[in-house]
Amino acid sequence: MAEAKKQLHVAMFPWLAFGHMIPFLELGKLIAQKGHRISFISTPKNIDRLPKIPPDLAPSITLVKLPLPRVENLPENAEATMDVPHHLIPYLKIAHDALQDPLSSFLHTSPPDWIIHDFAPHWLPPIASKLGISRVFFSIYNSFTWCLLKPPPPSSSDAHDHDSITEPEQLTVPPKWVPFPTNISFRFFEANRIFDSFEDNPSGVSDSFRHERTSSGVEAVAFKTCVEVEAAWRENKDSSWDHTIGEWLDKQESGSVVYIALGSEIQLSPQDLTELALGLEQSGLPFFWALRFLEDKQAGVEVPRNELDGSFTAASVAQTLRLVVKDEEGKIYRDKAKEMITLFGDKDLHSKYIDKFVDFLENHHNTKGKD
Repeated sequence: MAEAKKQLHVAMFPWLAFGHMIPFLELGKLIAQKGHRISFISTPKNIDRLPKIPPDLAPSITLVKLPLPRVENLPENAEATMDVPHHLIPYLKIAHDALQDPLSSFLHTSPPDWIIHDFAPHWLPPIASKLGISRVFFSIYNSFTWCLLKPPPPSSSDAHDHDSITEPEQLTVPPKWVPFPTNISFRFFEANRIFDSFEDNPSGVSDSFRHERTSSGVEAVAFKTCVEVEAAWRENKDSSWDHTIGEWLDKQESGSVVYIALGSEIQLSPQDLTELALGLEQSGLPFFWALRFLEDKQAGVEVPRNELDGSFTAASVAQTLRLVVKDEEGKIYRDKAKEMITLFGDKDLHSKYIDKFVDFLENHHNTKGKD
């Protein structure tokens, strides 16, 4: 008889943004479904705002509340990026960094086999190493984004081809380290925003430094993606719909509603918000506008934008929407979307990925002092 595998204790520690916390929670639920124990760690207010844990998984998932320390310039009761304007997010990072001691205490008293963490806790690696806890860096971004930003480790034969990125313009052309033809690159305004993350901010360290420290020396890096299609989006048919939104959608013609998502932690200027709203109205199409910060990656036709600052017009929004929803030229995009339904809804395929991930966790964790 085959020996029963040990139940793992897996800690989940996401960044304080719901575009990060929700994917972490979903991954934790999937791991719990495979018979393992989850400790999901965040702040009290954030945990209280998370979707309810399904009753059958509740015994396997512990929600660990670590009070967020008060810091100067951070509004009272602000515990997530959605609670503060963009310029105050560095102070949220300061508060997050102050969770180092309480998190260390939890890991010491309730040591997990694994901790699956985000980009922000640059101070976590030595703590986990000292306690013999294996680490997974979980990126909510897909793998092609990382490929555009970071070259692979150089070999002796091609070290000269893998120079570091030193200026925004380098990101506006396909990277030379990608070994296949592609036209994918960042717009100049996107590259500028990325370079902002290379600069130190009021939190004391840059986001780039946080990424480097947390993604180095880990047992694994996990991406929210799949090889069948390079997209981070996955329909969650088990999520609870707001009744008002659901009833409104039921009244609309099938295939006629446009879903507007602005991406994780993206904040448009007042002018861009106005132009977007006007364009939606001018398109004459019903739309569901999600202004919450979401981790979903969009696919389809990009609204034409100013290359330097990323601005767009109401007319360009309306024209693009009509193209993908009504015009004959947009039929190819509508047909492609229908093809993706089968892939996105293939639970057996998704389950195979989770099986492989959990199998890795079961067979590669640090057993020192834990057996």
